[in-house]
Amino acid sequence: MSEQNKDLTFERMKEGDLEEVLRIEKESFSDPWTKESFLEDINKDFTYPAVARKDGKLVGYTCLWKIEDELQIANIAVDKEHRCQGIAKKLMEWIIEQGLKQACKSVTLDVRVSNSVALTLYRKFGFEQIGRRKNYYRFPVEDAIIMEKKL
Repeated sequence: MSEQNKDLTFERMKEGDLEEVLRIEKESFSDPWTKESFLEDINKDFTYPAVARKDGKLVGYTCLWKIEDELQIANIAVDKEHRCQGIAKKLMEWIIEQGLKQACKSVTLDVRVSNSVALTLYRKFGFEQIGRRKNYYRFPVEDAIIMEKKL
């Protein structure tokens, strides 16, 4: 089932999407998820990995985990060629909408302390820092900021 958000279409990630997803993942992160990590998310009951398409082309994705009344953004990325076009903003709007539809009380995420672009985006959506994970990320080793948005 797919949903639209203006010029983007969102649908559940399938194994056939992984070639493009992995390309974007490797371009976006110094410590990327593996194909196996995405396959696990595709096959779990409490996860919702989704892709965003623009004119049929996969331009971004997210992996969401519903844990009790919390929606965790486990992964989110936009294709390098499509950045600064409002796609991350539309992904975030869609994620928050999913949290509301599933009666979640909050949306949470972890983000590198150095990822100022993402931090700015999340703050614009009302996310606040609620904690810090010391040396959470590898390549390079870096702290994670834990953020939450109450719904």
